[in-house]
Amino acid sequence: MTQVLNQLTQAVREQLSQLSSDDLRWLSGYLAGLADGKAQGGQAPVLAAPAAASRPLLVLYGSQTGNAEGVAKTFAEAAKAAGLSVTLASMAGFKAKKLSEAQDIALVVSTHGDGEAPDDAIALHELLGSKRAPDLSQTRFSVMALGDSSYPLFCQTGKDFDERLAAAGGERLLAIKEADVDFQANVQAWQDELLSALAAAVPQVQSAAEVSSTAVAQPTRANPLSAEVLAVQPLTIDAGHEVFHLELDVPSLSYQPGDALGIVVQQSDALVQAVLDATRLNADEIVSLDGKQLRLFDALKGKELTVLHPKTVAQLQLSEGEGQLPERIRTRSESLTAQQLVDALKPLAPRLYSIASSPNEAEGEVHLTVALVAFEAEGNARFGVASGLVSRLQAGDQVQVYVQPNNRFRLPDADKPMIMIGPGTGVAPFRAFMQEREATEAVGRNWLFFGSRNLRNDFLYQTEWQRWLNEGLLSKLSLAFSRDQQDKIYVQHRLQEQGADVWQWLNDGAYLYVCGDAERMAKDVHQALAGIIESHGNTDGETYLNDLRAQGRYLRDVY
Repeated sequence: MTQVLNQLTQAVREQLSQLSSDDLRWLSGYLAGLADGKAQGGQAPVLAAPAAASRPLLVLYGSQTGNAEGVAKTFAEAAKAAGLSVTLASMAGFKAKKLSEAQDIALVVSTHGDGEAPDDAIALHELLGSKRAPDLSQTRFSVMALGDSSYPLFCQTGKDFDERLAAAGGERLLAIKEADVDFQANVQAWQDELLSALAAAVPQVQSAAEVSSTAVAQPTRANPLSAEVLAVQPLTIDAGHEVFHLELDVPSLSYQPGDALGIVVQQSDALVQAVLDATRLNADEIVSLDGKQLRLFDALKGKELTVLHPKTVAQLQLSEGEGQLPERIRTRSESLTAQQLVDALKPLAPRLYSIASSPNEAEGEVHLTVALVAFEAEGNARFGVASGLVSRLQAGDQVQVYVQPNNRFRLPDADKPMIMIGPGTGVAPFRAFMQEREATEAVGRNWLFFGSRNLRNDFLYQTEWQRWLNEGLLSKLSLAFSRDQQDKIYVQHRLQEQGADVWQWLNDGAYLYVCGDAERMAKDVHQALAGIIESHGNTDGETYLNDLRAQGRYLRDVY
């Protein structure tokens, strides 16, 4: 008997040595079940072959405003529900070694401005374009590129990643997919196709159709929440430069300081009527939109009539220059139909605003800081679609909203110092930061650089900043009001004046935050910071700032 057992043991060892770790885990469960069955006098469990292990999937994202991050997270959840082994990661600080170890990659990335990579994708974007790019010959990938087709270099960052992953030896699971600002349909198609492609390779992975039935709806731009307006208060007194403080009742909405709030908007009746008057089309004519039959008036409510896409300008033969749709339709061909007008116009995208409150301070509420976009065209008053809406709101009105998470713009640890640079409405998230630090009794030092046109009219949340300064929560306050003296002074000038202290704060581990205009302010501030580092630190400013970005200490929310 002993000899038989020894022979059996040797045979079992030889067989076990050929099994994978997944096979061994399955076998251990089977043997445990067999032992339980014997002990209880029952039948042995039915022996079934273990399921084939799925290839690990890396869902990697690079995001500037949070859209790409949201798409990546939604896809990661769907992939997990389908039975895949999923790792979700930001490109910020992502190591080349981890990329080379990945078997399947689903990469979601936005293009910021005209062809620029988002801040958290810059390092990886440059790495893959260099001689240090890792070997990806054992990797399959698919790229989902988000962009804004009003810029010439539409989805350029996504195209770059697609080309560079392939050049490094990667195999395309799918051809690159591109999506404009109205990205939901294209993103959903990419998700369904990619899950189907992965399911074809691994039988136990559920198809996209199977997964969709188990998906849980979350508050999104496609499925927003209805929030009641608690208050709309003017923050400025100059009718030519109006800024409003908006408070909404959102007891069920979860957010963090640094997040943005999306407002799902429709065009004003006045603007739609102005378009109808200019085109001489019938408001009641029926048109087809997204498979539905609508009155032309109702269809135009959901179309972009303010920020006009170059393709729209070309298709409708609009006049060049500034202005919204009514002012730019000089003449029209009698052959222009209501359906052609609807087809030529882009869908109206939600407007995102940095949240200006902390949930720990404004419990059950969310606050926004909204500057009214207003101008006159041919004697007609015209307004931005969302800011115009906010200016007309009254307490008790309802607004459709959702949270756009922004995980790359978070507060540092409670003991870390931070420098906040936010001129104009760019100060909004820093109000949220200070409320949070006050509510949590954080001890880190805080320094705000704020600028606008005039002290008398434009010092947003002045009493709050002065209170925090007097109480010591705000360590330093540097102000730049450009039109209060003959020579214009901006925040970058105040940074340069305080260069020695800025450098000392950076040496003390301070986190740098910039929020506001991307086109001019953010670039001017970046150059000023680089100059400060070179002057006071005797080191290359660009390299230092890139290192800070890699460490998560140089954070920008610019638009």
